[in-house]
Amino acid sequence: MLLVDDQAFTGSVVGFLLESEKDIELHCCLSALDAVAKGNEIVPTVILQDLVMPDIDGLTLLRSYRANPLTAGTPVIVLSGNDDAATRTRALSEGADGYLVKIPPKAALIDCIRHHASRSAAGRETLDLTVIERLREAGAPEFALRLVDQFLQQGRARTETLREAAGRQDVAAMSATAHALKDTAMMVGASRLTALCARVEDQATLPPAGDIAPALIVEIDEEFVRVEHALAAQRERIGHP
Repeated sequence: MLLVDDQAFTGSVVGFLLESEKDIELHCCLSALDAVAKGNEIVPTVILQDLVMPDIDGLTLLRSYRANPLTAGTPVIVLSGNDDAATRTRALSEGADGYLVKIPPKAALIDCIRHHASRSAAGRETLDLTVIERLREAGAPEFALRLVDQFLQQGRARTETLREAAGRQDVAAMSATAHALKDTAMMVGASRLTALCARVEDQATLPPAGDIAPALIVEIDEEFVRVEHALAAQRERIGHP
């Protein structure tokens, strides 16, 4: 989850409330100016954000997330000190998925996050079929086939390299390999694989000494297999329109 709030105090309180929830990984961003870039970096499952910030208005930031392909479908929950009906209505009409007043009870916060996270996970497909389909419709089926084949060949090699680097705890190699796999996964529309690779890069920068969870590497392996199957079906369609 990404929390965007210019007050570090808010991040401390939210972090404390979520401390017992080991499956919720909290990332905090104090500057709305940096929030879109941070969203692109980690591709959060849920965004929790303030409305009143000194650099960018919260509703402007919300529209920026909605205009960004990587976060267009990400649930955004407003966390505001304002509890008036007009502010709440405007935020929801601008595309917010939920509205909480600072600071909500622990149970309410966790329930809200989990509710929207489950919606986000359900809506995040293994493969955005429109990416390859656009190339086919543009009259470039041969290029689309080459793109799929190249991704699969490179992807297999990179997931193997990632496993090997994880086995020897080579954080630098894991981060570099995940970055390369992320960039190509994004180009074929593998959004969940893209997000998982971004998490490896992010964890590589965190203490203690870039502690990357082994389960995350396993998850990447499993997701790549799903992408392989989805691309194989798409390749068959391109080859036999």
